[in-house]
Amino acid sequence: MGRFYSDTLEEGVRLIYFQADPALFPQGVKLVEQAVVAGEPDAYYYLARCYAWEDGNVEGDERKAKELYKKGIALGSDLCVLGADRMGALNEEMKAVMVRSLRESYDAVLKMAEAGDPMAQYTVGLFYFWGDMLFRFQKPSKEEFDRCEKENAQVALKWFCRSAEQGCIPAFRNAFNGMRGGINSIPKDPKEALRWAESVKDKVDMRDYYYSMVVEYQRLKDYGNANRWCRVGMEVGDSSCIVSLGLVYLEGDKGLPMDEKEALRLFGLAAENGNEYGYYNMGRCYYNGWGCAQDYRQAVEYFKKARDLGHTTADMFLSRCYYYGRGVQQDQLTAFRLAKALRDKEQDYPREILGLCYLNGIGTMPDYALARSLFEQAGTGYYASCIGLGDIYSKGLGVEEDIQKAVSYYENAASRGNAEASERMKQFKKTIFGKWKRR
Repeated sequence: MGRFYSDTLEEGVRLIYFQADPALFPQGVKLVEQAVVAGEPDAYYYLARCYAWEDGNVEGDERKAKELYKKGIALGSDLCVLGADRMGALNEEMKAVMVRSLRESYDAVLKMAEAGDPMAQYTVGLFYFWGDMLFRFQKPSKEEFDRCEKENAQVALKWFCRSAEQGCIPAFRNAFNGMRGGINSIPKDPKEALRWAESVKDKVDMRDYYYSMVVEYQRLKDYGNANRWCRVGMEVGDSSCIVSLGLVYLEGDKGLPMDEKEALRLFGLAAENGNEYGYYNMGRCYYNGWGCAQDYRQAVEYFKKARDLGHTTADMFLSRCYYYGRGVQQDQLTAFRLAKALRDKEQDYPREILGLCYLNGIGTMPDYALARSLFEQAGTGYYASCIGLGDIYSKGLGVEEDIQKAVSYYENAASRGNAEASERMKQFKKTIFGKWKRR
């Protein structure tokens, strides 16, 4: 990083900003605290950042951050001046203890950046990226604002890239996300973001961004590189990458052949790491018999573990399991509650199960119109939708009775081997004129 700080502070900064193992963050924070106790002015900037932005996984505390910035400013830290300004805390009280003006402090930090300090480079990048340069110094006219903003975005990107090339992770984050998403007037260019990220992959600890690389390559349908980064992530136990590769094998349409057993193995690895998506997809495999014998009891166990970790989509399958008694004691009231809770939260939910509940008055008063709407939304790919719609038209529940339409729905499900639909079909017979009627 260069000799801008004491050995203690430099090592602390390295552990917080230049490596991605959270287990080492506390050691980095402790070293920064030691530099603060020793009275090193710029140490106050880094410790204040920890409290202001939760760097190093420190619990945020705005009051502490402001106190640290103020003390660092009084000791002559130019980084603290820019840090307080970025936080919106550079009030009159702060200005009263400033040794230099904001412009002079910026120039001092810029000189550090030009001399090669990556954290100063990152800080200068932030000054341009978030508009401090625009609103504090440039103050362009309305006619010049857009041009100036775009030019500043390029300057910010330049400094972020220079900092990242020396291993600064937050600088990499801002450069990569800025290019891939077009943030703050940086031109959106996912291909350039990936090209640049590939160019610095040996210089910066990118382990928190392996999955982002996967996602961007998948969006571009560059599945070879997407799968390559999945395997890079697997090497460090990145569960998101492991699950993503598992989905590729499960679907068999993204650069690799379908292999349900390999997908199951990969989901299991992610589940062993406590990953909610690993548990959820293990549940899906056992529920459907993908790569294994169908086992509803096992599926329910995995779905419950996924739900306990916050994966609400698991409740879709649990609702179906409770409704039909698959792998768990049948409890249609619980099935209704799970499905309705998902719907109330505007999350994806099992429409066919909720439709059956509204059709049959399970946990609620019957609502035939809503039931029909839910079945139609779910689609006839679900047996339950076919049977529910068949019952509605067969019995004239909220609609005019239509035996022909009812039978067409039952036939749809029966033709795919559904026994319940086949039983419904026994209620009807064809006339010599080809019309369906009740027996």
